[in-house]
This record gives sequence, structure tokens and C-alpha cells, in this order.
Amino acid sequence: MDRRWTPEMDRQPLYGAEERGATCVLRTKFSASQFWDDCRRYNVTVIQYVGELMRYLCNAPKRPDDREHGVRMALGNGMRADVWREFLRRFGPIAIWEFYGATEGNTGFINYTGKIGAVGRSNVFLKRFTPYELIEYNVEEDEPVRDERGLCIPVRPGDTGLLVIKITKSTPFHGYMGDAQKTEKKILRDVLVKGDAYFNSGDLLMIDREGFVYFQDRVGDTFR
Repeated sequence: MDRRWTPEMDRQPLYGAEERGATCVLRTKFSASQFWDDCRRYNVTVIQYVGELMRYLCNAPKRPDDREHGVRMALGNGMRADVWREFLRRFGPIAIWEFYGATEGNTGFINYTGKIGAVGRSNVFLKRFTPYELIEYNVEEDEPVRDERGLCIPVRPGDTGLLVIKITKSTPFHGYMGDAQKTEKKILRDVLVKGDAYFNSGDLLMIDREGFVYFQDRVGDTFR
């Protein structure tokens, strides 16, 4: 399976809207000054964001009609907690669904509860169907920490660890077309038991005692 970027990937929101019979509004170039005017003009109810888009909106000059729109939900990733708070304070009680995932990854998280700063919430059902773990990681050595048996060490709630997801029939990792070496580099073996195989997300996350998941950092040559 080819996991490389193609121009068609930029049209995925449009394909999703067409499948559901919804209307999707696309703009050729993002404009923070005209964003909310566009939302009002086209009766937009759900917006999609990525990276620093929300910060750009918060940094735009304030206007009397900042809260006069029909947007009820924002879905995306990469929003900092301080921007999240400012966005809600300024533009109103919009439901923020921050998510975590990767094109080639075999699981993901989504925050549907509105917990500021979180990318999702861990639970026993999700972990049963898509087994994942946060393991101790040595950033300086750029490798997982292993015990005397050669196995990785799960972190405790509240500690930061590398997210790894077990490779199974229901959570496969297809790899990268024509690049077996890169594919193998993304697989960690002998993680919790000898002979197992996990997808290495390349991302450091933290799960608090309530189960909320927070993105912390990226390691190695990971870039998305």
C-alpha cells in the first residue's frame, strides 16, 4: 500500500462530505481576516483545523461579531491548550474535537469530551480492540528502554512514554511501498513478550490518571 502523499489527500474532506450527502466549503487560500465571514456566508456548522490555524484566528484583530456565526464544532489536531482556551473565550462555546493519528498508523485517539489539551481518552474497550502501550524511551539514545529480559517497560499514569500499537490482523501496519527498510524501522519487536511486534508511532504521549491522553513531543526523524 502506498503511504506517500498525493494531491488527492487534500481532497479527503470533500470525499467524506460527498459520501454523507453534506456540503463541503473549500477555499483556495486560508484567510484569518475573512474566515468567519466565509462561515457566515456559507452557513458553516463544522470546521476542520490543523496546526496553527486556530492560533492565527485568535491573533486576528477582534471584531464585534466574533461570536455571530453558526459553527458548533471544530475537528482537527495540533491546537495548544492556551490557544484552545482563548478560542473558546473569544468565539463562543464551540465543541472542540482534537484528535491524534497518522496516515500510516494503526490506531488513533479523539477527544469528544471537550477536555482542554487532550487528544483523546484511553479506556479498556479501545485498548482491547487496538492494543497499545506507552513505554519508557531514552530520548538521548533515541531508543526504548528495556529491562534485563530485553523487554520494554510500560510507563505509569502521568508519565510520558513512546506510543506503540500492537500489529494484529485487526490493527495491521502495511508499511511503505518499495521501502522495506523504512517499513522495518517502524516496527518494534519483543515489546511486552518475546515475538510480538508493535508499530512505533515516533510520538511521546502521556495518559493521566483519568485516562485522558496528551501529546507531548516527537522523537527521532518523525515528521508529519
